[in-house]
Amino acid sequence: MSADALRRDIRLLGQVLGRVIVEQEGQEVFNAVERIRLLARDARQGIAGETEVVAEVRSLPIERQTNVLRAFGVYFQLANVAEQHHRARRRRSYGKEGRVPRESLAGAFQTLADAGVGPESVETGARGISLELVLTAHPTEPARRATLAAHLRLSALLERLERGDEIERELGEEITLLWQSDEVRPARPRVTDEIRQLLWFFDHSLLDAAEEALAEYRSHLSGAPCPLRFGTWVGGDADGNPATGPETVDQALARARALILARYRDEVRELARALAVSTRLIGVSDELEASLRADEEQLPGYLAEIGRRNAEEPYRRKLSFVWRRLGNTLDRGGEPGFASAEELARDLEILDSSLRKNRGDRIADGRLSRLRRRVEIFGFHLASLDVRLHARDLDSPEERIRAIAEAIARAQRQYGTDALGAVIVSGTTSAADVRSALDAIPAPIRAVPLFETIRDLRAAPSVVDELLDDSRAAPDGRIEVMVGYSDSGKDGGYLTAQWEIFRAQEELAALAERRGVELTVFHGRGGSAGRGGGPTHAAIVAQPPGYPPGRVRITEQGETISFKYGLPGLAERNLEAALAATLLAAFPAVRAFPAPAGARELLDRLSASAYGAFRALVDDPDFVTFFRQFTPVDELALLEIGSRPARRAGDDDYLGSLRAIPWIFAWTQNRCLLPAWYGCGTAFATASLDDLQRLFREWPFFRTLIENLEMTLAKSSLAISRGYLELVDDARLFDGIVAEHERTIAAVLAIVEVNELLDRQPVVQRSIRLRNPYVDPMSAIQVELLRRWRETGDEAVRRPLLRSITGIAAALRNTG
Repeated sequence: MSADALRRDIRLLGQVLGRVIVEQEGQEVFNAVERIRLLARDARQGIAGETEVVAEVRSLPIERQTNVLRAFGVYFQLANVAEQHHRARRRRSYGKEGRVPRESLAGAFQTLADAGVGPESVETGARGISLELVLTAHPTEPARRATLAAHLRLSALLERLERGDEIERELGEEITLLWQSDEVRPARPRVTDEIRQLLWFFDHSLLDAAEEALAEYRSHLSGAPCPLRFGTWVGGDADGNPATGPETVDQALARARALILARYRDEVRELARALAVSTRLIGVSDELEASLRADEEQLPGYLAEIGRRNAEEPYRRKLSFVWRRLGNTLDRGGEPGFASAEELARDLEILDSSLRKNRGDRIADGRLSRLRRRVEIFGFHLASLDVRLHARDLDSPEERIRAIAEAIARAQRQYGTDALGAVIVSGTTSAADVRSALDAIPAPIRAVPLFETIRDLRAAPSVVDELLDDSRAAPDGRIEVMVGYSDSGKDGGYLTAQWEIFRAQEELAALAERRGVELTVFHGRGGSAGRGGGPTHAAIVAQPPGYPPGRVRITEQGETISFKYGLPGLAERNLEAALAATLLAAFPAVRAFPAPAGARELLDRLSASAYGAFRALVDDPDFVTFFRQFTPVDELALLEIGSRPARRAGDDDYLGSLRAIPWIFAWTQNRCLLPAWYGCGTAFATASLDDLQRLFREWPFFRTLIENLEMTLAKSSLAISRGYLELVDDARLFDGIVAEHERTIAAVLAIVEVNELLDRQPVVQRSIRLRNPYVDPMSAIQVELLRRWRETGDEAVRRPLLRSITGIAAALRNTG
């Protein structure tokens, strides 16, 4: 599918938006938007100066500035929908053209075959793979749920456009709704709101997409165990969030259970309507008949209600009892329900077996099979809930922490162990921290140490080694260890954090093998490169082999969730890509491991150099003042996009207490994106270009590191960042930032051997170039609004300032 379709979609959406702006605000507003856009485009092309854009936006009254911000903000929402829709459309076109899509399961199985891995070896290696995606509620998703629903409807309209339908009237309706809806939340969301937001993604895309991904996996490996699971922190993340407590743990589990059981009931009802197979025409298994007799004995009230209804249609009759049991399970009524998802799965298996024994294979392979796969993936819990507690809170737990510990034990009794994932111990520095969690919670739990700083990552193998001496650490012969990309990046810079995490994984795998336990590494990745973000497939494939290989747990955070899983077609594609990468990870020899000769020694030197440069900047006595003036980091607290505070309480160290999310978010707003590249240019200058190019060609870890760096640099714009200097009292540090940015770009271009960033990815390169004329004016307006807000505190400025933040977030997509 060519890019022409994407350009057509964006052009149409832009035209309809233009008409809506005229209808809603008048021709003068539209003219102002167009005038500023064209000036910004000319400035990017060198035809006009950047000062002309700044002068133009500052000449507008604040009401007009607000309209310009909203126009560009809505445009970016529409462009994002069009690009997401195009990705799904392009994927579908591969199948129609007989091509194997990139990062697909078909491609992964073909890679293994081409590498000489035989079918039996594939089956054996794949038997142990495990992928669990853990969705979190970090406050980097500024879009409200109503906005996300509008995006779904817009994508459906673009789908109709493919069929030749006339959609402009309906597009106008949806875009008018977006224009008249306030994109800025009126109040900070509660944890309950975040739970609802999470469940929205499951209800609207993930429940179907995951089942489809599993079906595709088994089309290549029939009968393989289910490798895909989901987890969540929403409602259980108590690290620094006083709003999280025992009640949110209960709500998260209860709401997830209610959603999945209601979905099963709906599917069972629809299946019963379709499965009118009659015993007058075809036989059924003895097992099905015995199961029906058991239902009649155990559910006498329901039997009296339905009598002999569907007596000659046993599949429909059996499904009616399944439907009733699901209702009893959901409502906890007096009649028996299902004690577990396994009981439901057995009933569905009885139906499947009977159909197959009586020439009903096609029926069994249809909707019934889809329901069975869904039950296999989601059970009765939908996604296992992790609880995160900080080590310092476990030493002498306060009442809230003790209540959460009791809630965990109570939830295990009520919902079963599958509904509870792990207890994550953030800030782990010693084995004693994890033992405190094991001591504090009156139930058997999986306690997972989270290593977040550079020092802690280096100590991780020795800490886990000591922890394994405690029989509670790995009672089933398995242990999980979490590595944090966010705080390690904030602590040591991008390159050092990536390398220390890689080294820690290698040493932990060797330790697990030596101690005879199975290791799962839990990757705490964010959306942006500065927090370990980037394409999931490449990230998984680039990791060192685990013990055993092919066991991955990974977070999906903030705006990454809506971008990857907001549209059903795109959700299935991204799940398949992650599953394909996990499959390849089970065969490390196919992924060009071990590292090339001398690679580790070179990365040690590069990391040390990058770390020194990064720490020299952030430890400068003037850095914190510069950072707070140069970025809108303090103003982010005004944006009500998350239930958790931006800083940890009780810490006077501003930078030390600042969470990694606002740290990244702030640098993204001013287009500097410093955490994702600073120090790399200095480090690369210490190595020979030949060595760096060789590592890029031969080592997946280094190639992924450079490609993420290239993407970040392409999105950065220090010409725009320079405009924020008028907010700064002392701009001394900026010259060094510019020099390091130039060094890093030059090094990346030389390593990748291209003339411009993203030359090898022209579609992405074109997308960034097309976005710049719209986002540049937003930055100019934001600078003016920041100046006025800081000087006057005028409440009339607050709302437009927040709109500038959400607009730039939508423009750059990966904010934190």
